[in-house]
Amino acid sequence: MGASPRQRMSAVERRIQALQLHLAGVDYRTIAKQVGYADASAARTAIERAINESITRGQEDIDTIRLREVMRYNRLQAAHWGKAIKGDTKASDVVLKCMQGRERLQGLAAPKRVNIEAEKLGDEILAILADGDGAGSDDDEHGAAP
Repeated sequence: MGASPRQRMSAVERRIQALQLHLAGVDYRTIAKQVGYADASAARTAIERAINESITRGQEDIDTIRLREVMRYNRLQAAHWGKAIKGDTKASDVVLKCMQGRERLQGLAAPKRVNIEAEKLGDEILAILADGDGAGSDDDEHGAAP
């Protein structure tokens, strides 16, 4: 049989208290004694669990916020769509901004590509031009008169 809601809450509160002590620089053995864990290892495990729960909760919060903002863009776009289709330029601007906002939030924009090889080649050409200023050119190598 599982833990009661009261016991679960107590476990969560203990993990939070252990994490707070850990962040304050208290060692695991002392945390175990103060919070009521069997030993330092149990305190460490509880702290790691508290950190993982915090990370998971944070990611869920970000996803929820992103979804809410996308829904707001959808609603705003729907409200202006009819006028935009009929040629209202202000409504068209609102619709386009909604589309751009959704694209940004959902990561739909194609990444910008940079050709590293071309960039390196350009740097090499600039270095050669800066070094030589004509000295050591092919004409000198083949004995051609200046």
